[in-house]
Amino acid sequence: MDRKTCLNRQKKLRVSTKFDQRPLPAPLRTCKRRLLKGLKQWQDFQSMAEHFLPYIRKNIKHLILAQLAGLSYIVLGLLEPWPLKLIFDNIFLNQPLPIILSPVLGTFAGKPFLFLNILILAIIMIALIRGVFYYYQRLLTSRAGQQISASVRVGLYSHLQSLSFNFHDRRRTGDLLSRLTTDIRILREILISLPLTIVTELCLMLGMLTVMFIMDWQLSLIALAAVPMLVLLLKKYQLPMKSAIRKQRKQEGHLASIASEVLGAIKIVQGFHQEHSEVERFTTHNKSSLRSGLRAARLEAKFKWASELAVALVTAIVLGVAARRVLSGVLSPGDILVFVAYLKTFNRPLRRISRLSERAARGTASGERILNILRIEPSIRDGVNAVRARRVQGEVTCKDVSFKYRNGPIVLTDISFHINSGERVAITGPTGCGKSTLASLLPRFYDPVKGAVLVDGKDIQNFTISSLRRNISLVFQEPVLFATTIAENIAYGKPDASREEIKNAAKRARIHEVIEALPEKYETVLGERGGTISGGQRQCVSIARAIIKNTPIVILDEPTSGLDSQSAELVMGALRELMQGKTIIIISHQIETISNVDRVLVLQRGSLIHEGTPENILSDYGPYQGFRSRKTGGIS
Repeated sequence: MDRKTCLNRQKKLRVSTKFDQRPLPAPLRTCKRRLLKGLKQWQDFQSMAEHFLPYIRKNIKHLILAQLAGLSYIVLGLLEPWPLKLIFDNIFLNQPLPIILSPVLGTFAGKPFLFLNILILAIIMIALIRGVFYYYQRLLTSRAGQQISASVRVGLYSHLQSLSFNFHDRRRTGDLLSRLTTDIRILREILISLPLTIVTELCLMLGMLTVMFIMDWQLSLIALAAVPMLVLLLKKYQLPMKSAIRKQRKQEGHLASIASEVLGAIKIVQGFHQEHSEVERFTTHNKSSLRSGLRAARLEAKFKWASELAVALVTAIVLGVAARRVLSGVLSPGDILVFVAYLKTFNRPLRRISRLSERAARGTASGERILNILRIEPSIRDGVNAVRARRVQGEVTCKDVSFKYRNGPIVLTDISFHINSGERVAITGPTGCGKSTLASLLPRFYDPVKGAVLVDGKDIQNFTISSLRRNISLVFQEPVLFATTIAENIAYGKPDASREEIKNAAKRARIHEVIEALPEKYETVLGERGGTISGGQRQCVSIARAIIKNTPIVILDEPTSGLDSQSAELVMGALRELMQGKTIIIISHQIETISNVDRVLVLQRGSLIHEGTPENILSDYGPYQGFRSRKTGGIS
């Protein structure tokens, strides 16, 4: 190749490259952008849906039957206007039957009244059978959807139960509840209804178009003019409607957040007499939600009116052309009835298909929110060689334990101590020094970043978590009770406990007489967080729950904090029963609590700074200097 030819080719290549790099016209750029966005949405949906295929496969039989019922419903829908066509053409006008129907209905052609009765019966039968197919389609679809959502919900809830405190410390309960309810509902609708809707509506449109083109292809082309008109209307109204609905849902979520916050703190609101201001705040946001809802309703009404007007316009044109073709003998009056019936129906599948992109995007977002949780692995889990812990003796040791929360500062530094089996030890110190954190390491709510916690001389990470926690009972500062019966709350520590065991635990916890005085006694259903009974009584129920569990190790986290003297005395009596013959770890600031233990550990800024008998601590440790142990009210 000579030099001139080579230069010419390079020049052509530069021109071609320059041509390829020319920007597209604005309409084409918009079209390309929307096409790529839609393609990305469907790819994201497909990727998300693949993770839920195991749930779908378990219900594939019901989904297939639902799809068959849906297709049968469509076929009968296509047949629905045909009896009317035969009444007009073959009875009123006495025209010959279509060739395809002659073998079936030819014998009735000369008997108009009998033929009319058969056609009326056909109308009834089509409606009846179509209703049966519709019923089974909805029933099977709902059944499959409910079973899939129930399985996903149980799987997600079970996974949340297995996740460690490190996860729950960072997550809002409301957000997790939203994933368990709203997101799973949206996911159910999209996983089930999306493929069924695509197949059903496309088959309906194709069926109508096929019949129309067979009857009269020229008139069908005129009828298709409704499609671009409806598409343009969708393009004009859909985005504003989406924006208004999205804004309304955001405002409703904000309203729910305000209501939850205020109702949860109703004592503070009423105590500071702020009911009126809270109502005003709620009303302001409610008006904003109302405006967004009205705007969405107004846009939807305009779209419906405009789409019906477009269909009516096309129908009028079709009627005008079709009437002339009837007069010229090309079509029959019955054919016009079929065309008009199909045109009236054509709007519905087009609208439903146009919404699929938005629904797929919402379903994908909800599915991803669920998958984001399911992909999180518990930070606290059983070791590879973990063994089941039998009933332990209760000896507890900490060796050079250090701990920090995720992305936080060091909370505990080189903590070392030893607790003998059956010994009662109090952990005290100023607020925020790490007392509760230290106690949380024993049941492996968290793992230390350094050092080890031992039970009976064995690292607790060598035990399975479930068997370790079966050997530990906990009583918290705020008693956690469930909105169920008192008996079930007590038996929470031992689900198979008999009624006698429950009553004995309640007697030892000094709460039996209180329960017997209630109208339903042990079958009394407590309010949310045990609100039916007083704070001291709630604490006694939680102590009864620990008593019935009967573990060798008990952790008490500020068990009498915030109680009045009478309630504290009641709880102290219950604690004396709980603590008999067990290894006890008490977290407390109160003199009455720490004065009657065997040993006291004093923490300050995450370090163990003092250890000794209660007498030594009361005389030597600054905050307690000048106090003396009081036998009355203490734990003896």
